Amino acid sequence: MSIKICLLWHSFSSANLGVGALSICNYKIIEDEVSKIGIDAEYIVIGNVGSFNYTPCNTNNNIRFIHFSAKSFAKRPFSILKEISACDVVFDIGEGDSFSDIYGYPRLLKMLLGKYAATMAGVPLVMSPQTIGPFTGKLARNLARKIMLKSVLVVARDHMSRKVLEELQVTNSSEAIDVAFCLDFERDEKKIKNNCSTLMVGINVSGLLYNGGYSRGNQFGLSVDYKVMIDEIVETFSGMDGVELHLIPHVISQFNTTSVEDDYRVSIALKEKFPDSILPERFSSPVEAKSYISNMDFFIGARMHATIAAISSGVPVVPLAYSRKFSGLYETIGYPHVIDMKKVTKTEAIEKIMTMFGSLDEVKCDVEGALSRVNSKLDTYKSDVNKVLMGYVNDQK
Repeated sequence: MSIKICLLWHSFSSANLGVGALSICNYKIIEDEVSKIGIDAEYIVIGNVGSFNYTPCNTNNNIRFIHFSAKSFAKRPFSILKEISACDVVFDIGEGDSFSDIYGYPRLLKMLLGKYAATMAGVPLVMSPQTIGPFTGKLARNLARKIMLKSVLVVARDHMSRKVLEELQVTNSSEAIDVAFCLDFERDEKKIKNNCSTLMVGINVSGLLYNGGYSRGNQFGLSVDYKVMIDEIVETFSGMDGVELHLIPHVISQFNTTSVEDDYRVSIALKEKFPDSILPERFSSPVEAKSYISNMDFFIGARMHATIAAISSGVPVVPLAYSRKFSGLYETIGYPHVIDMKKVTKTEAIEKIMTMFGSLDEVKCDVEGALSRVNSKLDTYKSDVNKVLMGYVNDQK
């Protein structure tokens, strides 16, 4: 028996390595459950296609890729619908946090197009673990609710998203955790550490926040000047004895671009400003990025999946939150060290960072406690996937 699975809003080529991490891990979880059941699977990956290629190496050529944008859908809507309607089940991960209107209506509508295409074609739709909302507008809430009610299952990746589902009376739902916690990595401290007596501090600088968001005008309503704060943090650590500072991008263009999203371009500018800092070569995959991050003794980041790479490899981390997806996720696993950049001053944020840096052993205990809660939540989602796949198998008998 075989099954045709659509991985909607996934990508194995995105410059956003967080989206890549989600895609690799969700594919791995689904494929593991497919193997347990004893069926063969063919996959269609529909989402944004970038210039990278970190497709899992054990796919046996059973994956096909289709670029999906609002423009491509407008040009050939029936072609996309035909591809989706030919599938037996759709797993939609929504690029992790794009099922919301905080990034603007164009992105939300793009997310909805794919979901409506699945339900219109009568294909079972599973919304894999992702942030649900926030939906600040009434239209967004209504559209989101309607499509979720048409889904077979909606999986929240944190308790705040689950609360949104309860408020919208979406009962066909469960709560798990971000699948990127199970991304593989290889720790190789000797490869990058110049001096074994130094502490390696990693800082992930978000190009999006450094540039003020897509609007370039504090789009996310931060209470701190992110650029000024980051410059001060980098200056502090780069001038500190016994510290080796690493600038670690997580949204990376392969080429020199002017993209507002590009962490690497911002990191180059910081490296020029603070030449004692270390900037690695552009990573080629989410696994390579996580492997590098795993060697840090302390990590600070504003890209959520960079911080997940840190904590899931045992590194004490300070997530710098610009949306509730951070607090929702980290509260769900009981990790208390998130800095909400919508609520603090620059001085308060830096003081908290330095306090944590001075208490690494205590923070490490908090990391271990948080990770102990992750596996059971991942098991919840694996069980959900198994039930959906078994439902297909039983329907074929």
